[in-house]
Amino acid sequence: MYSIYDYIHNGIVFANNVIRRRHKVLTSLMIYSTTNCQSRCKHCSIWKKPTENLRLDDIIKIMNSKCITKRTTVGLEGGEFILHPEADKILGWFDTHHPNYTLLSNCLAVNKVISAVKNHHPKHLYISLDGTRETYLYMRGRDGYDKVIEVIEACRDIVPISLM
Repeated sequence: MYSIYDYIHNGIVFANNVIRRRHKVLTSLMIYSTTNCQSRCKHCSIWKKPTENLRLDDIIKIMNSKCITKRTTVGLEGGEFILHPEADKILGWFDTHHPNYTLLSNCLAVNKVISAVKNHHPKHLYISLDGTRETYLYMRGRDGYDKVIEVIEACRDIVPISLM
């Protein structure tokens, strides 16, 4: 997943951030764009919160920050990013303006996730999967195991996938 170049780059960025405190840059940024989520995870309470969404304009303002460079890897997540009402527009913006982005998903919205991967160009797809079918149901509070497997099978030749 990471090359020696990535480790060297991250080391240089770390040294820069320590030495030149006014010129810090980020190697990665996670954007929690929505609180909307269909899972009911034991380890997360985001689904208990009222639905809030970051507008595309606000995301663009964040991305225009001086600490973000073309090498900054941006993770699009939530809640469940794919449920964001502007998800397609946001992905389109990233395809054009900052293609170094990843997508995190619980894969319960199977068709939306597959469509996003096929129509856009995330560098990586991170999928929530907690072991066996029974463990998944216990941890995630939803019977989504088969949906996760369906997304993995549909996307494995399109984008690198990691299970979390």
